[in-house]
Amino acid sequence: MISIPHDYRPMLYSTNLVISIPISPANRQLARQFAQEQPTQEKVMQVYLNMLAVQAVNVYLQMMDIPTNLEASDSWHYGDRLCTDVADLSITGIGSLECRPIQAGESHCLIPPEVREDRIGYVVVQIDDDHRSGTILGFVPKVEASILPINQLQSLDALLIHLQELNNAKEQHVTQLSQWFNNIFETNWQMVEELFANKAPAVVFLGESDQETSNLGAAVAELSAEMVHLIQSTDDEETRWKAAERLWTIDPDNPASGVRRVMDLGIQLAGKAIALMVAVLRKPDQTVAILLRVYPMGNRRYLPPGLRLAGLQDNKSFLETESRDRDDYIQLKFCAELGEHFQVRVSLAEASITESFVV
Repeated sequence: MISIPHDYRPMLYSTNLVISIPISPANRQLARQFAQEQPTQEKVMQVYLNMLAVQAVNVYLQMMDIPTNLEASDSWHYGDRLCTDVADLSITGIGSLECRPIQAGESHCLIPPEVREDRIGYVVVQIDDDHRSGTILGFVPKVEASILPINQLQSLDALLIHLQELNNAKEQHVTQLSQWFNNIFETNWQMVEELFANKAPAVVFLGESDQETSNLGAAVAELSAEMVHLIQSTDDEETRWKAAERLWTIDPDNPASGVRRVMDLGIQLAGKAIALMVAVLRKPDQTVAILLRVYPMGNRRYLPPGLRLAGLQDNKSFLETESRDRDDYIQLKFCAELGEHFQVRVSLAEASITESFVV
């Protein structure tokens, strides 16, 4: 949980509360290293100042005990630095905070088009002339234009409160799985076919006669009926889920196959693109079978080794698994009663994402 320390005492600057953060030699060297990769002198200076601003804000938030993840930030990746004007800092479990640099005497900050979306806020950092410190002037939660006047910035206290509110909202949000059976879904849960549209080709049958098509349809219908019977009658959970997966392939709209949705977790886990799939099946005893599965996203074929998937109740793990080399997914299966609460945690090294559910 993000908290605001009672002993926080920033220095006073104009009408806003600001703080000057020393930029260490190691941080300056890292900024130079990233800048020297760039093809033009203009791009060299852009990346250098961006990285100084990002690292100044990172130091400040660490002082405030707010967890960050530099390696999960777009600004940390070579391709993003090369192709865009990006200066973001990933706030663990919340989102990306844009850290825009200005120099002494400037009265406004330029906001590039590519960073006007998918940001939880914008912080402006004035880099001093010798690049040994950065003064964090303030923040705004959103921008609507390419120019942000400095006199419109809110204080650092407002930034801390904003981050705490975002954290609280994320912790309080609970996905209602029972609503999925009524086709009611939150917008961040997508259809599996939509998110993975480019990962697996559709099955197409070419050159079939009408008779062959009819025979194929009859065979699919017979197999579908067998799978429905298994789902509704078996006591073995492994058999139940295997039958459901067959239905997902041959008859995905069959209501007996349950409901499944997937959430793109973005690159919030140490820069790794990951998706979480959740599937639910009604059981004859009125409980609900639940399947959790984590997949690699983008061009990645396998999950990073050491990725952990855990089911939690009251912040205590009751089921957990970990990816190995060349795992294309990992999964957990369990059953729950209507009204039961649980959490799902996906973690890699020090980074983690937790989602809350009620059946």
